[in-house]
Amino acid sequence: MMPRWIIACLMMTMGAAAAQEPPIQASAWRINNIPLDMPLEAEFNGEFLEGIYQEKLADRLIGSVLNEWPSYHIATTLKIGKLTAQDAQEGAELDPVHERMEIYFSSRADGRRAFWIRSRKPMDAPADAAGTAETLAMIEANFGKPTRIVTRRERPGDAIVIVADPAAKARLPDPLVLSDADYLDFWSMDLQDRARILGPDFRGAIVLLIAFQGRLQAMQTELIDLGRAQTVFELTP
Repeated sequence: MMPRWIIACLMMTMGAAAAQEPPIQASAWRINNIPLDMPLEAEFNGEFLEGIYQEKLADRLIGSVLNEWPSYHIATTLKIGKLTAQDAQEGAELDPVHERMEIYFSSRADGRRAFWIRSRKPMDAPADAAGTAETLAMIEANFGKPTRIVTRRERPGDAIVIVADPAAKARLPDPLVLSDADYLDFWSMDLQDRARILGPDFRGAIVLLIAFQGRLQAMQTELIDLGRAQTVFELTP
């Protein structure tokens, strides 16, 4: 098992190196090639969402459906790797070995832009010091230096990694307070509770690492803009 202090030391080392590099702008953040703010139908930075699905996700796409309640959102199942004939069988999208992605969109008046992209996929990687360092380096390469990392001593290898958009005006609460229940439920937490913890205008990336018996078993990655979410949901108390 990896003590909590090892994660802290790893992040201090990575942070010292990252301090010499400019922050990665949120406009460069992607989950499965899809950026935050991507419109459901309109062009964005020379691309359409439909085109991304057709050109960059087609060889992994098992199923995708657009729902209109409680807000417009797309639920997608992706193969980890290339599709095979077996993936075309009925019920393949329910197999837990696949990646699940959800994209939630803002109001029609706001252009139905993505305010929450959430991906959850199974993993099988070491959750010891070396493995965690590699995972954290990957997160930093994709999203920049973490703003906060939340861990629990009794759950070695687990972590909630938060990267606030460096260009956003809103800042994370300091201190950032999560109860034990908040920590355990964070992966499935609704937007109301996210806003309670992160602040109603938080914009950034969140990566949840879920480990068991020294192995990283799942990773949930999110891009989220709680300010834009308020075009369709009431998030303030």
